[in-house]
Amino acid sequence: MNIKSFALIAGVLALTACGDKAPNPEMLKGESFIASGNGTDITLSFDANEMRVNGQVVNLYNGYYEAEGASIKFSPFASTMMAGPAEAMQTEQEYFQFMTTVESYNLKDGQLTLKNAEGKEMVFQQVNAADEAAEVVETEAVETEVVEEPAAEPAAAN
Repeated sequence: MNIKSFALIAGVLALTACGDKAPNPEMLKGESFIASGNGTDITLSFDANEMRVNGQVVNLYNGYYEAEGASIKFSPFASTMMAGPAEAMQTEQEYFQFMTTVESYNLKDGQLTLKNAEGKEMVFQQVNAADEAAEVVETEAVETEVVEEPAAEPAAAN
């Protein structure tokens, strides 16, 4: 094999390796993300084993998604029905509506960008497992004392 052939093959291989930059849906599995909303944070987690998502705005929510290449579709979400501050509730309603219109995504450098056909985008930051563990609220140990009730006195004989 001469030098020119070797250089040509090496060049083709290099271009081929760089050519396919389409997102890989497998990269979403098991990952968690957070975005700042108006009045509240929005969390979004992708199940590691199933094509399911869950998270929280004001309420906890869950649903399904389908992804292929850079395309992604979310089902309408099921959620709890707790009330919260008006601003946060508005953010939640807009988020749920937006998610049913999302058509594409891009995951790069720890940022997940979701986009719909009208060009509206929402950007999430990836949350590391170590960060999630640090956010777990620790509960204080509550000391309890066992108090024995005094034994009942024998009834007086009449």
